Amino acid sequence: MKKQQLKQAQISQATAKALIKPIKTKLNFFKYPSLEPNRINSYEIHQLLKNSDLDKVSQRLRNQARSISTSVSLTSGFFEMLCSEIYGEQGFILDVTTHKKTLNQTIQKAFFKWEDECCKYGVYDFGDYEELILTALYRDGEAFIRLSKGDSLKIELIDADDITNDLMDEKRSIYYGIAYEKNQITPKTYHQQLKDKTYRLIPAKEIIHIKKTALMKQKRGVSKLASAIFDAHSKDKLKKSELDRARLASEITGFLVHKDENSLMPSVEYSENGEIEQKEINIPNVLQTGTFELLEDGITPHFVNPHNPINMEFFLKSTDRDVARSLGVSYSTYTGDLSDVNYSSIRQGTIAERRNFKRIQNFIKRKFHNVIFKAWLECELLAGRIKPKDYILISENFNFKAQGWEYIDPVKEVNANKIAIQAGFKTISEVLREKGVEIDDFMDELEKEKELVKKLREIKILKGEINEH
Repeated sequence: MKKQQLKQAQISQATAKALIKPIKTKLNFFKYPSLEPNRINSYEIHQLLKNSDLDKVSQRLRNQARSISTSVSLTSGFFEMLCSEIYGEQGFILDVTTHKKTLNQTIQKAFFKWEDECCKYGVYDFGDYEELILTALYRDGEAFIRLSKGDSLKIELIDADDITNDLMDEKRSIYYGIAYEKNQITPKTYHQQLKDKTYRLIPAKEIIHIKKTALMKQKRGVSKLASAIFDAHSKDKLKKSELDRARLASEITGFLVHKDENSLMPSVEYSENGEIEQKEINIPNVLQTGTFELLEDGITPHFVNPHNPINMEFFLKSTDRDVARSLGVSYSTYTGDLSDVNYSSIRQGTIAERRNFKRIQNFIKRKFHNVIFKAWLECELLAGRIKPKDYILISENFNFKAQGWEYIDPVKEVNANKIAIQAGFKTISEVLREKGVEIDDFMDELEKEKELVKKLREIKILKGEINEH
């Protein structure tokens, strides 16, 4: 009996050991601070999880961006600078490069003439539309251009607020004022809100919708100023408040107070008949330079300390650097402050900045200029002003030339290009393209200069200044 009980006890102990497995400690090698915030930072970190839909906030950001684009001086100047750097003095110039030189010149002249009469309402020219679209793209995050095809192409710019964000109807696949093909991201119609609150339905084929998106499913564009709105506004408000404080401190010299601060009774004196009367105290309220006034007994002046903001300049510069970085330009370009730059720093900053400008130029050409030219070319074909063979040839051989930029240090950069060409690292065509000059135009100008040199030589021979041989 005892042996049987002992055997059962041994079996139960073995079963218990088999069922109870040791717990293995797991080591976490991927510990991200944002996933395990402390109590101080937990609220701010958890707010990041509530990242809202960009399309839901695009209208609010657009309104804020429009406000600071006119109220903040540096931001207003940024848009002027942007148009100047992207378009230059003449905007983008059409360059047709077929093997038919006469056809090239005819098309270029016809398009140049159309640029003056492209507006549907006869108010703007093509150069105005270029600037309006670039400003809308950066400030509003998007631009809507409507094409009206007839005997000639006409265009108009639709304000982003008119394609209202409030129009939503999931049953009809309408999101933020735009109707889509069912279960697709292809636009079908755009709903333009009119003054009487009704909607005009515009087919998608008549609209060029230019926007820079952060997400593929995004329906509307977001202002480029979105990340800089708070910083720019806060800096501007602080600057104005500090200016008001400095002005107030300069206009108020000080205060006159009673020496006995605990006294609540006004100064008194006895009249001739022994009655108590309030004493008239001569208190000056204006101070003039170079003059002194004797104060009554019991009055002492307290002068206001001059206003001297601490670290104001550092804060302003730091904020401007952050804003400039978010806009894709250098601090010196955004503010015009060249006090702390040298050749090396400004060259490095300018190279990166111009690379970004070139990307913007190419984006505008792809999304706007190329589409506009092809639509204009189609109208010219339908009107019989272009032959079908020439239409195909032109549509495959055209480009819009953007401006180049001047050398930062001409002597150093020309010598560097010369050495690079001699070493075979660069070609003459590549150097010309960096300056915004096409090789064909360059060769044509060289031919014209040869003729000019020849004429000048003939004139000097006739005058007897040089010998013929």
